[in-house]
Amino acid sequence: MIPLAELRRFALPHAHAQGIPADVIDRVMRSLSTDVGDEGPGAWVHEWSSRGMAAEARGRDLDAVRCYAMARFPYVDGPFRQAAQSACVEAFDRWRKRVRGISRLDLPYGDNGFACWAAGLSTHSRLPLIIVLGGITGTKEQWAPVLAGADRLGAAVVVTELPGVGENTLTYGTDSTRMLTYLLDLLGRAADASRTCVVGLSFGGHLALRQALEDDRIRGLATVGAPVRDFFVRAADHTPLPRLVNLTLSHVMRTPVDRLPAALADWELDEERLTRLRTPVAYAASRADEIAPPSDVELLERTVPHLRLVENDVLGGRPDRAAETRLWLLSQALRMTGTAGTVRRAASARARVLRARHRLARTSAGDPA
Repeated sequence: MIPLAELRRFALPHAHAQGIPADVIDRVMRSLSTDVGDEGPGAWVHEWSSRGMAAEARGRDLDAVRCYAMARFPYVDGPFRQAAQSACVEAFDRWRKRVRGISRLDLPYGDNGFACWAAGLSTHSRLPLIIVLGGITGTKEQWAPVLAGADRLGAAVVVTELPGVGENTLTYGTDSTRMLTYLLDLLGRAADASRTCVVGLSFGGHLALRQALEDDRIRGLATVGAPVRDFFVRAADHTPLPRLVNLTLSHVMRTPVDRLPAALADWELDEERLTRLRTPVAYAASRADEIAPPSDVELLERTVPHLRLVENDVLGGRPDRAAETRLWLLSQALRMTGTAGTVRRAASARARVLRARHRLARTSAGDPA
């Protein structure tokens, strides 16, 4: 069982990133109990799912999506989280049919497959491509606002999930870059895949880094908290990791926890490979990140020729920090695809305002910015 303290700690940035109001998050967190399983009041899945059902009853499908995404966090481990996962996709499907312009792609891949939500694809007018790839806990439905605003971006937007997450039935491994190759080959029929920017979160960013080393169609990578080297070195050396991270990796990799050190031993990206990277990288880092340590950021600064770096104390632990990071990632993705100058400038300016407010608040409180 995942410790409740870790559930709270790791889920909080995901809740803020989706724009769930702080008072709702606080009420859920205070209602949780440590002496229940997955069913009944006080259980993680129950508390979030009940709020999802209440939102559905009021016709607020996007709010329901957010609550169900939290209910199935960090991964589907039984019937209750599976029900939340299914409800999340169904609520999103209802919402996107009213919004229009968002299509669903069900893609077979070998004996398995995965799904995407897409906007702006066209065989007649192929736009530059932005692919959004989540981490080991994030579902594609969390990116609804980006899809809804895709018509203003001057780019096609496709959001999908890491292997083993949500509706992606593939197994996560070092060969998962083949999924991105397949996706780029396919999307090249309805978008300009030769001008692709990947927005990769955490382990999704690591996968995109690997792909960018081999695929010159990726013209840019915007990422937040992507592990690069030292996380995998620590894991291979049996350095203790948070239980939630171990269990989630075990799930998406279909590998027993005790075999993770050996399975992760050759995942790190070394200095020699990173110096060969010609793709521009925009990297948002947190000094408190439990997955991507400061040493990984220092490695990128030493090696990646085209790096744009922003560092914060806590990227998603507060609503304003989560909003700042979202806006910064969007502005960087648009900059690297060369599209939507007005939207890019507005997003970049708003991110700077939020960052300045935070620094002012920290300075007023006597803390370093």
